[in-house]
Amino acid sequence: MKIPGRQGSGNVQDSVYNALRKSIINLNLAPGTAISEKEISLRYKVSRTPVREAFIHLSKEGLVKVIPQRETLVSLIDLDRVEQELFLRESLEMAVLKPFITQCRSNHLSELEEIVETQAAAFDRNEYINFINFDDRFHRVFFDVAGHQLGWEVLESMCGHYHRVRLLTVWLNGIARNIVGQHKEILAAVKKQDLQGVRLILNRHLHKLHTEEKLLREKFPDYFASPQRTNNFEVDFGGLPLFSSE
Repeated sequence: MKIPGRQGSGNVQDSVYNALRKSIINLNLAPGTAISEKEISLRYKVSRTPVREAFIHLSKEGLVKVIPQRETLVSLIDLDRVEQELFLRESLEMAVLKPFITQCRSNHLSELEEIVETQAAAFDRNEYINFINFDDRFHRVFFDVAGHQLGWEVLESMCGHYHRVRLLTVWLNGIARNIVGQHKEILAAVKKQDLQGVRLILNRHLHKLHTEEKLLREKFPDYFASPQRTNNFEVDFGGLPLFSSE
């Protein structure tokens, strides 16, 4: 597979990064999968340099774990990170609702209705990745209409763990149907310009993950990182002696 686009180093690096990131967040590369610079460079017919830079970028997002001189692994899903990404998503989306409702027009309502219908059809065809893509399109309308496209771009670039969890949830019976139903509820409240109602439904919509966490761990145990407890008395504070009970 050859990466499309021009052969400038920056373009190649971006293309490799985007292709790898898409494969990771769509679970084509499962959590825990080992990947190598050599393997990826051969697959995409590029040198190792853009692959190495893509690994560095993905590592900063928490999507890969680079073990120097050994291997690079697609990161396991970290539910603590998911919680932080969800906080970011909720904070930004709640903030755009008021300007969105103020500026929402009939053409925007028609767009939302079309997205909901298309999303339901994707579910009926078991097209789970498309289902999530239409879910994103539905929520992105809020940011676009409110004039806060940058906010959505931040979410897209920072919420890879949350995206993977969302994709896993639509594989579970009944959950995807609930998502479509909640979108319809949100749309009905928007039509009434009921800001408080939209906020309440959206809060429930975003926090459904809390009720699904146990089920996800049972269904996909190999995909999740185990909770780890940090011993605060063994932290190196930069040259200070470690605490000792002796």
